[in-house]
Amino acid sequence: MKILTCSNSCPQWEGRRLSPRSPGGLVPMLIDLLNTYGGEWIFTAPPGVETAGPVTLDGGIVLHPVQLDEELRHRHYDTISINLLLGLLHYLHDTSVEPLFDNSLWEGWAGYEAVNRLYAKQLAERSANTADELVLLNDPHLMLVPEFFASQQLTRRSRLTYFLGTPWCEPDYFTVLPERIRTRLLESLLNCDVVGFHARRWSDAFLACCERFLPHARVDADTVTYREHVTHVVSAPFPLDVGVLDTMADESATRRWTERLEGMAAGRRTMVRADRIDLWKNIPRGFAAYAAALERNPRMAEECWFAAVATPPSRAAERHLAYQQASEAAVRRINERFGRPEKEAVTLIHPGKGRDSRNCVVAALRMSSAAVVNSTYDGLNLFAKEAAYLLDDSAELLLSANAGVHEQLGPLARTIDPFDLDQTSRAMEESLSVGGGPGAGTAHARRMLLRSESPEDWLRAVFLL
Repeated sequence: MKILTCSNSCPQWEGRRLSPRSPGGLVPMLIDLLNTYGGEWIFTAPPGVETAGPVTLDGGIVLHPVQLDEELRHRHYDTISINLLLGLLHYLHDTSVEPLFDNSLWEGWAGYEAVNRLYAKQLAERSANTADELVLLNDPHLMLVPEFFASQQLTRRSRLTYFLGTPWCEPDYFTVLPERIRTRLLESLLNCDVVGFHARRWSDAFLACCERFLPHARVDADTVTYREHVTHVVSAPFPLDVGVLDTMADESATRRWTERLEGMAAGRRTMVRADRIDLWKNIPRGFAAYAAALERNPRMAEECWFAAVATPPSRAAERHLAYQQASEAAVRRINERFGRPEKEAVTLIHPGKGRDSRNCVVAALRMSSAAVVNSTYDGLNLFAKEAAYLLDDSAELLLSANAGVHEQLGPLARTIDPFDLDQTSRAMEESLSVGGGPGAGTAHARRMLLRSESPEDWLRAVFLL
């Protein structure tokens, strides 16, 4: 068996080995699978990183960085992949003013097509097109690759799967896209044998879009038959690598972060969140909910501390910067009202990128009485799985009903409505109260569930092996 994979996301490598590992997510998943089975990985080289062709690593792994000039990268990544498609799939567009399909956006669409065509060409050149070849496409950045790839093969023998780590929106919202784009994306994905998502609700939304916008498609419970080709639609959440978390818990970087965070907590019960500063993470509303809890119960400022770990997005656009500034302003207002210079009520922690940032998260979770995930709409949310594993028996996970991982962890967490500040606020207050946790039985069930997962099981699920 050989894996041939494409993603916009890129790995890091040192010498002849892929690195580093973290507890989960797309890149660690692909690293684990390639280290096990070998194969080739096509990905977008980061800006400013020049490579002279393929990189051959140990274990039969070959990396193929795709070089893009800045103008093409901007059109493909910023204009279409991030602003248009991720905005659509996460319900982020203010439809009173956006998106505006003017000449600039159509130029961006031409760039999106060009990059997808380039990926498909690389894929076709490297595909052996044999029955034991597994072709795995990832990220909304590459949704036209199946169309271009299929056009270069008269008969395909390899298995082709597309996995989207994002949500998928309902048909009414999908009409934000012009007909020629939405039809094109659906038809391209239906060249695949399998289309996968983290949660059944995203799979159902995709099936509903196929049924509504492709009149000649036959949609059944888990399949779409279109132009005589059958595509299976599956939900298969990424597993958590609990072995990595167990190792990180004993690392010196985690001990350093633990000492630092315990000093900041100053003996108070701690609530933690950890997010990349993405627009759907709902960070300002989370702070607003906590402020409401403090207004209702000012003693919480003396007894509790809210630690918010934040990392920057890959390419911060103007909207992301405004979002970060709004989050920082909310923290300042809370501390001006309830904090003291030597004892903040809320702290926004920026550990930076890299493995050390995950050590910060591990340290924070191991000392916390509660963890909160209040995403507006989230494909999975890895932090929720980390929290479910690392929180102790008396600690509680507050989990958005709109996070994809809620299908797995909802019965073992306290569900919150990400748009209801009062409900979220009261859940925070109750979770931080003495004796407010779920108990040892729930914590044990969370850990057993997460220990039962593996990358191999995920691979079998998304390729129907």
